[in-house]
Amino acid sequence: MLTKLKNDLRFILITSTAVVKDFATAPVEVITTEIPGLKLSVIPTAHKKCSRCWHYCEDVGNKDHPELCGRCV
Repeated sequence: MLTKLKNDLRFILITSTAVVKDFATAPVEVITTEIPGLKLSVIPTAHKKCSRCWHYCEDVGNKDHPELCGRCV
């Protein structure tokens, strides 16, 4: 069900990135939730924060707009 949301899942979860992976291949260090079939893993980002939308994106900082992401440019 979550895979249908694609890139919009990050907006629903209010996070910079959200990726859905197969439950069976989940690493040992994931968090088991109260929702059957759902495990979580939270990893801090290494990307910069866009000064306009406040999302942490890999494309923040181009020549003309060093503090903006591609979406905000």
